[in-house]
Amino acid sequence: MSEPGTHRRIALLICDVPADTIREQHGDYTRIFGTLLEESLKPINETHSTGSQTTFTLEPFDVRAQVYPEEDEYDAMLITGSASTAHEYDQPGREWMKKLIEYVRVVATQKPQIKIFGICFGHQIVALAMGGTCVRNTRFEVSATKLQLTELGKRVYGVESGVLNIHLMNRDHVPTEPPSFHVLASSSQSPNHGMVLFSQSEDAPHSNFRLTDIHILTSQGHPEFTESIMNLLLRLRRELLGPELVHDGESRAGNQNDGVAVIGKAIWGVMGVE
Repeated sequence: MSEPGTHRRIALLICDVPADTIREQHGDYTRIFGTLLEESLKPINETHSTGSQTTFTLEPFDVRAQVYPEEDEYDAMLITGSASTAHEYDQPGREWMKKLIEYVRVVATQKPQIKIFGICFGHQIVALAMGGTCVRNTRFEVSATKLQLTELGKRVYGVESGVLNIHLMNRDHVPTEPPSFHVLASSSQSPNHGMVLFSQSEDAPHSNFRLTDIHILTSQGHPEFTESIMNLLLRLRRELLGPELVHDGESRAGNQNDGVAVIGKAIWGVMGVE
């Protein structure tokens, strides 16, 4: 449980900028992720008196320009998505990705008190940093999609039905998780749509674990995306995705989205706010 008057400092490692049309309507990634965190924190705070509610600051760092936080000043870091291809980190002009992978590896192995969250590209960067794989999939996954949760995923996310509804926009995926990581969700195309590493790197987490026992939490899906953001992305990427997939994505964009209520809530739980 969070302590009275808890404040969390979160470093946002920015790996891209939204397209102009998305930025005009929804803001930059600091605003988009800030909205996710605010909306998922609100119902938690409503269960506490005013003096014991949690506040936070979200501070952006453009890692493409190799700008990084002094990590000891932060409770957590969140790695954003990107249109870049994570497994091309050895290609010319991708030096920033190679540095990001090494940075995540160092923080993850040497700073166990700092929680790490990776979203889409960030999920893939965590995998590469910690010994997993990232490759191109056979086709894109887009829009609001029903994922199948593992037994551990049900417990982490508090979803007994075993179904997680989340917006997707990815062609790369993580077929092999790093050592000691546990998969939370999968789709018909991708075996790993999110994973966790426990602080004690347990091969099998004990049955009565708490969310605060988790050191790293990732999601291939986008909890920060809304129906509006997804529809804008589908239009922007029509040529890349093809009309059939875009039409399918548009037909699902308004479906249930658990980004705020489930994944956002879990992010706060990992930080000890519940």
